[in-house]
Amino acid sequence: MREWIILFVDDEEKSRKYFRMIYRRKFKILIAADGREALQLFTENRKEIGVVVTDQIMPHMTGLDLLGEVESIEPEVIRILSTAYADSELVAEAAQNSLIDYFIVKPWDIERVSATLEQAVAHFENNRGAGAR
Repeated sequence: MREWIILFVDDEEKSRKYFRMIYRRKFKILIAADGREALQLFTENRKEIGVVVTDQIMPHMTGLDLLGEVESIEPEVIRILSTAYADSELVAEAAQNSLIDYFIVKPWDIERVSATLEQAVAHFENNRGAGAR
């Protein structure tokens, strides 16, 4: 089984630090501090990234704007929105428009996030096939 990269995007340094620290043993992780940096990393590593996890409220670009860009570049990549601002209309609209595949509420439940990430990677592999890239 191929090991896909998870791109994690959050403008909060502590969130990036803890995400990497908690999940690096299970997954290959790339970290970005905002949408611009994330798009650069995504473009450079698009054949290796299977999942993008992003915060919604960040400088320069919202998480949903980033996920829309990701979807236009690689539609099979699994898109996860993570935010403390659980605006149900925003999430419902994003899901209805196929901008997100999963939603994670902050503060994180570490085990639930881990299960979601595992499910997302499996979802990606089912969509693309482990050797399709």
